[in-house]
Amino acid sequence: MKEKLPINLDVLKWARSSLRLSSEEVAQRLGVSFKVETLEAWEKGEGSPTYPQLERLAHEIYKRPVAVFFFPSVPEEETPKTEFRTLPDTVVDELPAEIIRLYRKAKLFQLYLEELFEGERPVKTSLLDAFELNEKSQFASITKAIRKALGVSIEEQSKWRSAETAFKKWRDVLEATGVFIFKDGFRNDDYSGFCLYHQKYPIIFVNNSMPDSRQVFTLFHELGHLLYRSGGIDFRSREAVRSFQGYYLNVEVSCNRFANEFLVPQEAFDSFEPRISEAHFEKLADYFSVSREVILRNYFDRGLVDADYYEKMAAKWTEQAKEKKEEASGGSYYYSQKAYLGERYINLVYGKYYQNKITVDSVAEYLHVKVKNLPTFENVVMEGGKP
Repeated sequence: MKEKLPINLDVLKWARSSLRLSSEEVAQRLGVSFKVETLEAWEKGEGSPTYPQLERLAHEIYKRPVAVFFFPSVPEEETPKTEFRTLPDTVVDELPAEIIRLYRKAKLFQLYLEELFEGERPVKTSLLDAFELNEKSQFASITKAIRKALGVSIEEQSKWRSAETAFKKWRDVLEATGVFIFKDGFRNDDYSGFCLYHQKYPIIFVNNSMPDSRQVFTLFHELGHLLYRSGGIDFRSREAVRSFQGYYLNVEVSCNRFANEFLVPQEAFDSFEPRISEAHFEKLADYFSVSREVILRNYFDRGLVDADYYEKMAAKWTEQAKEKKEEASGGSYYYSQKAYLGERYINLVYGKYYQNKITVDSVAEYLHVKVKNLPTFENVVMEGGKP
């Protein structure tokens, strides 16, 4: 008879319930041969998972360190309500399980960053130390100042000519200022991304299923939330925020205005002759490396097109972008992980490993790659080899 692991049953049950997962859902994710009765028995103390099974539960499903299951009591922690302070409680209460799971994953990455940086700040002075948003902020001036701090002029941005390139460039400059960016497939296109505020390790999490141009906008919508010193969510549909009122509505509107003014400065936009045609919208979208919808929104805000035209074209382009993204999906798991984690984070992990500060098991945990697959991952991602 195998020896039972000395795990805390309260923590085991809490890890599942905190993600709003049923026993049936967890059993299903563990595989068709796994029985829900086995999980229920574990939570009652009738037997326990093996260590490999506990690792799967911790890393793949509950998104928590293995060590937490051996704690003497359920740990105190932040919750979505305390993190997303700029959202109404009713909205946070209705967040679907897959978004709560990704929230937990993001919290895990914050813990990893704290471990990898040994509690020190990634940079001496972060972007969030120097700037903040509030109800009195002048968007044109603050975005201009932040752009100067990042060292990216509108002329340089105009040379990128693709949203994919733009995302990579913005990711690099933001991470260099201490804001780490991760991606994942959200399995729910109602959400484009979210962010978690932290004095040392702020994180932006982006839905990789969104078109690249939307991902770029999400970066700066979420940066707006971080500048409010709070976590936040970028909802794909404007319908989601129409129920917001007062402070909550003001913050969402401000974050959208901040993102728009940063990516498409009014002064630069007004230098182009306004023309109402898809070809012209495409030209401006290419110049600013944003979506056509962002350009059209500027036309709508200036009264150059009406609401019906805006909604019709936005819906059309959204469908086109979705089809294009689906056609481009697929590829190696390792390439996906590289996109999800980002080169800066991957290099940070391997740097600690080569300095003999972490073990190969820790590398696997930080990168969400099995130990046996690390040589292939390193060959593909670090050395540009084939999977």
